[in-house]
Amino acid sequence: MSATTLLIDGSSLAYRAYHAIPVVTAPDGVTETNAVHGFIGFLSRLILDRRPARLWVALDADWRPQFRVDALASYKAHRVAAADDPPDPVEPQIALIVEVLAAYGISTSRSEGYEAEDVIASIAKRTDGPVEVVTGDRDLFALVRYAHVRVLYTLRGVSELAVVDQAWVSAKYGIPGDRYMDHAILRGDPSDGLPGVAGIGEKTASDLLRRYGSLDGILAATDLSPTIRAKLGRGAEYLRGARTVVALAEDCPVTAGDGSIPAASPDEAALRALSDRLGIAGPLDRLRGAVRLASAPA
Repeated sequence: MSATTLLIDGSSLAYRAYHAIPVVTAPDGVTETNAVHGFIGFLSRLILDRRPARLWVALDADWRPQFRVDALASYKAHRVAAADDPPDPVEPQIALIVEVLAAYGISTSRSEGYEAEDVIASIAKRTDGPVEVVTGDRDLFALVRYAHVRVLYTLRGVSELAVVDQAWVSAKYGIPGDRYMDHAILRGDPSDGLPGVAGIGEKTASDLLRRYGSLDGILAATDLSPTIRAKLGRGAEYLRGARTVVALAEDCPVTAGDGSIPAASPDEAALRALSDRLGIAGPLDRLRGAVRLASAPA
């Protein structure tokens, strides 16, 4: 295996797995397990392709932390379920995925009051050696400002990944490679309830950052056009809140295993029972095979 630490955004991959595979049910004929099947398949492929030395699957302890809501009330507000909304079909399967990971001995990580992205940022920041982050969430592009981190952005499952580093960010957005967070603040992200600065879209945000280098540099500039200065002035309250919301909490207290990838489950009896209950013998065999091949001498 390589010396790389692999950090997987568990929720992001679980939702992608759910949508990638038609509905599958456990032997009870009721419990849906397509996300479980897909997630184990993704994990097997990543272990075999990336051959990490250590691995953690990061989980949300709170998908909408209060400190972010306090900073910007619109943060993910549109995702809060109404009383008559149907239950999220993926959440129960994430719980099952966590059971499978625990039985196999794969480390999970979380931090009370924080999102998976904060957990990933905290582990990545304190890790020596190369780190690869697997996610479908662009927020984590901000981590490539650290030279030892790159993001494997899921384009199609995990078979097609964009390898995101500072050069990729610069080529894609036309901005300094370490300034993705500033770009995200300015342009906003409606999927997270972040409106951005009204009238400053992706292109204008790129132009401003290319010229002034950073959000602070833009705000301090004395030669901004009156139109841009007025837009920034009207968005001042949003900008204050968005800095807290968009910034990754890189020093949150993380609860995690040791990141080792076991050659065999520490409790095969429990894993077999879980396999029988969920009907996942095939995916688990593929996971065992991937671990075995990845740990074999080159």
